Amino acid sequence: MKKIALFLLAATLSHGAALPEAAQIDSLLAADWQKQNLQPNPPASDDVIVRRLYLDIAGRIPSLDERQDFMQSTDRDKRAKLIDKLLASDGYTSHMFNFWADVLRLTDNAKGKITAEAYEEWLKKELKANTPYDEFVKKLLTTEGGAWDSGSIGFYQRDENKLDHLAYTVQVFLGTSIVCAQCHNHPFDKWSQMDYYSMAAFTYGMDTRGSGSGAEIKIPKKPQGKQVPDVLADMKPKERRQYMKEHPEEVAKMREEANKVGSASREELQQVRKALGDVMKPLRYTSVTWHEGKLPKLPDDYKYKDGQPGEAIQPRAMFGHEAKPKEGQTTIQAFADWMTDPKNPRFTTVIANRMWKHVFGLGLIEPLDEMTDSTVASNPALMDYLAQLMIDKQYSIKSFLRVLYNTDTYQRMASTQEVALGETYHFTGPTLRRMSAEQIWDSLLTLTQGNKDSEVDEENVRLHQYLGDLNMFINTMKTKGPEGIIAAAKEGMEQRKENDRKLDEMRAKIAAQKGNTNDPAAAKELARAASKLRREASNDLLVNLIGEERAEDLIRGYNPNRQNKRTTIDKKALASLPREERKQAAKAAANNIMVARASELNSPARPGHLLRTFGQSDRELIDNANDDASVPQALTMLNGPVVESLTSPLSLLSQHLDKAPSPEQKGALLYEALLSRRPTQEENTVLTEVFHDRGDKAVDDITHALITGSQFLFIQ
Repeated sequence: MKKIALFLLAATLSHGAALPEAAQIDSLLAADWQKQNLQPNPPASDDVIVRRLYLDIAGRIPSLDERQDFMQSTDRDKRAKLIDKLLASDGYTSHMFNFWADVLRLTDNAKGKITAEAYEEWLKKELKANTPYDEFVKKLLTTEGGAWDSGSIGFYQRDENKLDHLAYTVQVFLGTSIVCAQCHNHPFDKWSQMDYYSMAAFTYGMDTRGSGSGAEIKIPKKPQGKQVPDVLADMKPKERRQYMKEHPEEVAKMREEANKVGSASREELQQVRKALGDVMKPLRYTSVTWHEGKLPKLPDDYKYKDGQPGEAIQPRAMFGHEAKPKEGQTTIQAFADWMTDPKNPRFTTVIANRMWKHVFGLGLIEPLDEMTDSTVASNPALMDYLAQLMIDKQYSIKSFLRVLYNTDTYQRMASTQEVALGETYHFTGPTLRRMSAEQIWDSLLTLTQGNKDSEVDEENVRLHQYLGDLNMFINTMKTKGPEGIIAAAKEGMEQRKENDRKLDEMRAKIAAQKGNTNDPAAAKELARAASKLRREASNDLLVNLIGEERAEDLIRGYNPNRQNKRTTIDKKALASLPREERKQAAKAAANNIMVARASELNSPARPGHLLRTFGQSDRELIDNANDDASVPQALTMLNGPVVESLTSPLSLLSQHLDKAPSPEQKGALLYEALLSRRPTQEENTVLTEVFHDRGDKAVDDITHALITGSQFLFIQ
């Protein structure tokens, strides 16, 4: 037994000499193997490692050239150098975006699409910059302002219900599920409903109600002056009645003057508010504002003795030290400091465990986000070391991952035996995992179009132009103030009144047409005309407020440009094809949906898309992706448009195959491209038979067989 331990320790130390932290992790694991009488998995070959590193760090398989460069290198440190290269790549940004989009439930299908896209872009920039994790979390918790200030406001805009959002926040960053305590004391943990509301009090002041930063531009519902003229206000009731009876016209005039804001009457104010409501619609869900001192109240059915229904609850931390604001701090800033403090009992452990699972396939603590006071890691000594390592690395996720990828343990063969629920895995190597939906998509994209990583952090110019227009509009509104807005709205007031009259007539006709099932088209036409009238009224006011040129951009609105991506067609390759093949290839290119990495597409993809078919998260729950096999997956890989793009004469893979002079070389190239290894002698025998029997169809047959097999879909 001692010999085994010494051998294991020597192996780990020799490999991890350049990174002592990696050697220490290997040593802690070796001690556990000795205790459990286990042997580590065999070392992984370069073929396995190059594919695994590209998939785990860049989120895709290596291209043929990338694989060849690594395999031909004689540098003893080529693995460590590849790790550094991939961690610095845009592929890392893309892959980690997919990871955090799942954790944070990021979706651009929400009501605030503009903010959602700004949030996506912000997240990618933070990941690329390797913002320290504690600083990253603080930015999310304390974000404020408009989407033009920071896309991070999307964090709070994700959930309209503030109490729900608090539960997700605690689950993601503290690994603790308290959602049950929102309605009653937790049935399986110590958290009470009072604990829940006390925590919610920290974030309850975040206003996300969607009026934008112009919410403070108030147009009074009614005039602010006295409703009764001064001359009448000083009279006794009997005298007032007599005066009003004797001077009706004078009293009516005095009332009209008293009922004005500036020069606006009550009727005009109603028109202004109505028109302004349409103008302000683009600003919905584009800002958050912090209100210090705003507190949640216990629900009306609160039944416990520690509080009363309707009682406002002060903020109090669930565990650890108190979260009291320092001088000059707001409550939310104090909460962010408490959350990210290295002394917080769970913050560091949760992120260290989350990253360990990201690399090795299982956490030292499972499930990741259901920690309790009695939770114990499968290897307590290792968990403690990883938490301290995260602190020592100053919460640099890249630095932390660099250590894990450089461990001798990570660079061993994967364990193929499934770890049953409740069993302990002792990490004799990483676990065998199926690619995520995004890894499958991005790997197929690499095969068809090559390395597209450089397009990941392209700035969305149109989005920023539109956000700039919104910011300009807000600043104009603030400068004009209520009086200026009313003055602008009064221009064209008569036309808007006329439009309102026409709208009322149309609404009556639409209501009548709905009962006439024989003519639904007429009802639709009326609805379109009514919508046009409403737009015209709001557009006129917008022009009066900010001028025709600036108003035009806002009226045009924002349309995301991600759907405008098109496949780049190699014209030389297209011209070299026979006529019939050229037509088919051009048609396939026009219909090609393989246009960009998964991180650049709709987030999440629409139902029916390959990404969703292979288990991409719907972003409704935290970590909601799955890797379950299904019949639609098999059909997609056999007959879907993605495979058509892959086997098209214009795909990069097809162009490489065309250059291979013999069937043997074509077969070897397919294995290198899809599996990142050369075929074995036995596989070569089978390939020879397939080429002999199937002729020109052999390449497509082999391609289909490989991409539907476990060796392609799994990370070895």
